[in-house]
Amino acid sequence: MRYILIIISLSVFTLISFVKQETTTIDNEKFCNTLQSLLTAASSGFDSIKGASMERMITGNKKPFFISKLNFGNGNECYINASEAYPECECILASDTRITPELISQYNNYKKAVEACLPTGWRISEQDSTNSSYLKGRKYKKLVVREDITGKKVKFHLYMYSSMIEKKRIVELKIEGIGKKH
Repeated sequence: MRYILIIISLSVFTLISFVKQETTTIDNEKFCNTLQSLLTAASSGFDSIKGASMERMITGNKKPFFISKLNFGNGNECYINASEAYPECECILASDTRITPELISQYNNYKKAVEACLPTGWRISEQDSTNSSYLKGRKYKKLVVREDITGKKVKFHLYMYSSMIEKKRIVELKIEGIGKKH
Protein backbone atom coordinates (compact mmCIF):
# COMPACT_ATOMS: atom_id res chain seq x y z
CA MET A 1 0.00 0.00 0.00
CA ARG A 2 2.82 2.38 0.88
CA TYR A 3 4.45 1.81 -2.53
CA ILE A 4 1.18 2.49 -4.32
CA LEU A 5 0.84 5.84 -2.50
CA ILE A 6 4.43 6.73 -3.39
CA ILE A 7 3.83 5.86 -7.06
CA ILE A 8 0.59 7.88 -7.10
CA SER A 9 2.33 10.84 -5.42
CA LEU A 10 5.18 10.73 -7.94
CA SER A 11 2.71 10.49 -10.81
CA VAL A 12 0.76 13.51 -9.56
CA PHE A 13 3.99 15.48 -9.01
CA THR A 14 5.17 14.60 -12.54
CA LEU A 15 1.80 15.64 -14.01
CA ILE A 16 1.81 18.96 -12.11
CA SER A 17 5.40 19.64 -13.22
CA PHE A 18 4.43 18.87 -16.82
CA VAL A 19 1.40 21.19 -16.68
CA LYS A 20 3.48 24.01 -15.17
CA GLN A 21 6.16 23.47 -17.79
CA GLU A 22 3.53 23.65 -20.53
CA THR A 23 2.28 27.03 -19.30
CA THR A 24 5.74 28.56 -19.61
CA THR A 25 6.39 27.49 -23.21
CA ILE A 26 5.74 29.97 -25.98
CA ASP A 27 5.03 29.33 -29.64
CA ASN A 28 7.76 31.73 -30.77
CA GLU A 29 6.59 31.89 -34.39
CA LYS A 30 2.98 32.73 -33.47
CA PHE A 31 4.16 35.19 -30.81
CA CYS A 32 6.49 36.91 -33.26
CA ASN A 33 3.84 37.14 -36.01
CA THR A 34 1.34 38.67 -33.58
CA LEU A 35 3.92 41.08 -32.14
CA GLN A 36 4.99 42.21 -35.64
CA SER A 37 1.34 42.78 -36.62
CA LEU A 38 0.71 44.79 -33.44
CA LEU A 39 3.82 46.91 -34.05
CA THR A 40 2.73 47.59 -37.64
CA ALA A 41 -0.74 48.61 -36.41
CA ALA A 42 0.85 50.83 -33.73
CA SER A 43 2.35 53.11 -36.36
CA SER A 44 -1.18 54.04 -37.48
CA GLY A 45 -2.78 54.36 -34.03
CA PHE A 46 -4.08 50.73 -34.08
CA ASP A 47 -7.02 51.70 -36.33
CA SER A 48 -6.69 48.56 -38.47
CA ILE A 49 -7.08 46.19 -35.51
CA LYS A 50 -9.75 47.93 -33.42
CA GLY A 51 -12.64 45.58 -32.75
CA ALA A 52 -15.73 46.02 -30.59
CA SER A 53 -15.86 48.97 -28.21
CA MET A 54 -16.33 48.35 -24.50
CA GLU A 55 -15.71 49.86 -21.09
CA ARG A 56 -13.34 48.72 -18.34
CA MET A 57 -13.21 49.84 -14.72
CA ILE A 58 -9.85 51.50 -14.11
CA THR A 59 -9.21 53.08 -10.71
CA GLY A 60 -12.94 53.26 -10.03
CA ASN A 61 -13.90 54.90 -13.33
CA LYS A 62 -15.30 53.45 -16.53
CA LYS A 63 -12.91 54.00 -19.42
CA PRO A 64 -13.70 53.34 -23.10
CA PHE A 65 -11.56 50.71 -24.85
CA PHE A 66 -11.60 48.59 -27.97
CA ILE A 67 -10.97 44.86 -28.04
CA SER A 68 -8.10 44.18 -30.43
CA LYS A 69 -8.75 41.91 -33.41
CA LEU A 70 -5.30 40.47 -32.63
CA ASN A 71 -4.26 38.61 -29.49
CA PHE A 72 -1.63 36.11 -28.45
CA GLY A 73 -4.01 33.14 -28.19
CA ASN A 74 -3.46 32.71 -24.44
CA GLY A 75 -7.09 33.26 -23.46
CA ASN A 76 -6.60 36.97 -22.75
CA GLU A 77 -7.79 39.80 -24.94
CA CYS A 78 -5.67 42.77 -25.95
CA TYR A 79 -7.24 46.17 -25.23
CA ILE A 80 -6.70 49.40 -27.15
CA ASN A 81 -7.47 52.66 -25.36
CA ALA A 82 -9.73 55.23 -27.02
CA SER A 83 -7.16 58.05 -27.04
CA GLU A 84 -6.28 59.37 -30.48
CA ALA A 85 -3.39 61.44 -29.11
CA TYR A 86 -1.79 58.62 -27.07
CA PRO A 87 -3.02 55.25 -28.35
CA GLU A 88 -1.90 52.16 -26.43
CA CYS A 89 -2.53 48.45 -26.74
CA GLU A 90 -2.28 46.28 -23.60
CA CYS A 91 -2.04 42.48 -23.68
CA ILE A 92 -1.82 40.31 -20.57
CA LEU A 93 0.47 37.40 -21.35
CA ALA A 94 0.52 35.60 -17.98
CA SER A 95 -0.82 36.04 -14.45
CA ASP A 96 -0.62 34.58 -10.96
CA THR A 97 -1.76 35.49 -7.46
CA ARG A 98 1.79 36.56 -6.57
CA ILE A 99 5.23 36.83 -8.15
CA THR A 100 6.09 33.12 -8.36
CA PRO A 101 9.02 31.32 -9.97
CA GLU A 102 6.60 30.31 -12.76
CA LEU A 103 5.60 33.93 -13.42
CA ILE A 104 9.26 34.99 -13.44
CA SER A 105 9.99 32.15 -15.87
CA GLN A 106 7.16 33.30 -18.14
CA TYR A 107 8.46 36.88 -18.09
CA ASN A 108 11.93 35.62 -19.03
CA ASN A 109 10.51 33.42 -21.83
CA TYR A 110 8.56 36.35 -23.28
CA LYS A 111 11.65 38.57 -22.96
CA LYS A 112 13.66 36.04 -25.00
CA ALA A 113 10.84 35.79 -27.56
CA VAL A 114 10.77 39.60 -27.94
CA GLU A 115 14.55 39.79 -28.36
CA ALA A 116 14.54 36.98 -30.94
CA CYS A 117 11.65 38.49 -32.88
CA LEU A 118 12.76 42.06 -33.41
CA PRO A 119 14.63 43.02 -36.55
CA THR A 120 17.50 45.49 -36.40
CA GLY A 121 16.57 49.06 -35.61
CA TRP A 122 15.22 48.57 -32.08
CA ARG A 123 16.85 49.55 -28.76
CA ILE A 124 16.22 47.24 -25.81
CA SER A 125 16.94 47.91 -22.13
CA GLU A 126 15.70 46.28 -18.95
CA GLN A 127 14.88 47.94 -15.66
CA ASP A 128 14.53 46.25 -12.28
CA SER A 129 15.55 46.89 -8.69
CA THR A 130 19.26 46.76 -9.59
CA ASN A 131 19.25 49.73 -11.96
CA SER A 132 16.30 51.90 -10.95
CA SER A 133 16.02 53.63 -7.59
CA TYR A 134 12.22 53.71 -7.95
CA LEU A 135 12.15 49.91 -8.05
CA LYS A 136 14.43 49.16 -5.07
CA GLY A 137 13.24 46.17 -3.06
CA ARG A 138 10.46 45.24 -5.50
CA LYS A 139 9.98 42.15 -7.60
CA TYR A 140 9.37 44.13 -10.74
CA LYS A 141 10.90 43.99 -14.16
CA LYS A 142 10.37 46.07 -17.26
CA LEU A 143 11.81 45.53 -20.70
CA VAL A 144 11.77 48.82 -22.62
CA VAL A 145 11.89 48.56 -26.42
CA ARG A 146 11.88 51.49 -28.85
CA GLU A 147 12.44 52.01 -32.51
CA ASP A 148 15.88 53.45 -33.09
CA ILE A 149 14.76 56.15 -35.52
CA THR A 150 14.36 59.91 -35.43
CA GLY A 151 10.88 61.42 -35.31
CA LYS A 152 7.76 59.59 -34.18
CA LYS A 153 8.56 56.09 -33.07
CA VAL A 154 6.77 53.06 -31.67
CA LYS A 155 7.74 52.07 -28.15
CA PHE A 156 6.65 49.14 -26.03
CA HIS A 157 7.19 47.63 -22.60
CA LEU A 158 7.12 44.08 -21.32
CA TYR A 159 6.22 44.34 -17.63
CA MET A 160 6.07 41.97 -14.68
CA TYR A 161 4.26 43.71 -11.85
CA SER A 162 1.30 43.79 -9.48
CA SER A 163 -1.68 45.14 -11.41
CA MET A 164 -4.22 47.10 -9.40
CA ILE A 165 -6.65 46.91 -12.32
CA GLU A 166 -6.47 43.12 -12.68
CA LYS A 167 -5.95 42.56 -8.93
CA LYS A 168 -3.18 40.03 -9.53
CA ARG A 169 0.46 39.83 -10.62
CA ILE A 170 0.87 39.89 -14.37
CA VAL A 171 3.24 39.80 -17.29
CA GLU A 172 1.93 42.44 -19.68
CA LEU A 173 2.89 43.79 -23.07
CA LYS A 174 2.00 47.47 -23.55
CA ILE A 175 2.58 49.00 -26.97
CA GLU A 176 2.46 52.78 -27.40
CA GLY A 177 1.17 53.68 -30.82
CA ILE A 178 1.77 56.82 -32.83
CA GLY A 179 -0.99 59.36 -32.25
CA LYS A 180 -2.84 61.33 -34.86
CA LYS A 181 -2.12 64.99 -35.52
CA HIS A 182 -4.96 67.40 -34.77
